[in-house]
Amino acid sequence: MATRLNQEEEAEIHGDVLETVLSHVPSVDLVSASHVSKWWRGAVSSSLRHQNPPKPWLILHTQSTRPPHATAVHAYDPRSDVWIRIRRPPIEYVAALHSSSAASLLYMLSPSAFAFSTDPLHSDWTIASPPRVWRMDPIVARVGGAVVVASGACYFEDDPLAVEIYDLRTRAWRACESMPPTLKDSAAAAWLSAAATEEKLLLVEKQTGLTHWFDPISNSWSGPIVLKPSQPVRSCHVSFSNSSGLIMIGICPIENKETVKLWRIGENDFSFEEIGEMPEECVAGLKSDSVDFSIDVRVASNLVYVYNSPAAEEVVACEITTGGGGCRWWKVRNVVARDGMILNTSVFTCAEVGIGDLQRAITAKSWQFEVV
Repeated sequence: MATRLNQEEEAEIHGDVLETVLSHVPSVDLVSASHVSKWWRGAVSSSLRHQNPPKPWLILHTQSTRPPHATAVHAYDPRSDVWIRIRRPPIEYVAALHSSSAASLLYMLSPSAFAFSTDPLHSDWTIASPPRVWRMDPIVARVGGAVVVASGACYFEDDPLAVEIYDLRTRAWRACESMPPTLKDSAAAAWLSAAATEEKLLLVEKQTGLTHWFDPISNSWSGPIVLKPSQPVRSCHVSFSNSSGLIMIGICPIENKETVKLWRIGENDFSFEEIGEMPEECVAGLKSDSVDFSIDVRVASNLVYVYNSPAAEEVVACEITTGGGGCRWWKVRNVVARDGMILNTSVFTCAEVGIGDLQRAITAKSWQFEVV
């Protein structure tokens, strides 16, 4: 009896040590670790729950502008603070890749096809007929069981504010109520920021904060309101996640310099609560040699990634702490940024990538993951 108790105690201590060791292992290596034994599988699961939980990845898709337009994929895993090279079979290209700021969504749009992917690693693609209205710079976002395509209509179209929805269940397009006339002068993704929930799509003018929201179920627009914190802000971006709620990130001019701030927005009264301000050294890294300082944002769960599209040599990550206690900032060096990238186009997505997603990509899709 005593021998059995001693063995259980040793096993319990060994389990704690194993979980601690696994908490320092990159997420992609935990897939193979979970196959060692039933004991190891439990240790991997426990380590991810209690020791070092997963955090949303920043995924960089770099597409060659020359045929056959092959795409290199790299991902930053903040849980282990490593970059990962992802080797995957080529996808069926219909046009250049674009990403949506409103969700973890990649899409391609051509006169003959509309292709999009919404899963975290973008392993599954849907190819559909194109929307009726030809667009060059649209807002594309998944809202519940539909993909909403708004703005970006070409000048020769009859309705520059046309909105169309692709129903994921029926796999068919339907026209919706057009965007409000107040957005006519900014009806393109370059001038609008979008946040998507399961029920609504929020569109915000980046420079003014003018805001409307669209309900696909009732096929109706609401607003306008103006989202403004208690200080001047330009290049504002909104996003929504179940963990952080509705947030805004924007550039603020303060005493002859510019900083970047983050606010939480009340979903009922649209009140503002400042979460944090980006450290000066992080702002300096984003500016780099760029003449026109602007930012773009990708958000998932409680993690915000901020970058300057023209440069993107450095990304700033911000983790919103639970309980409303502020946030933590750090710099992420883009290991993919190299001289000669002018021949490529790069887009970012951000998503919560779980062990199940990695397992499926490795076993069912034959993807390879390599820490770089």
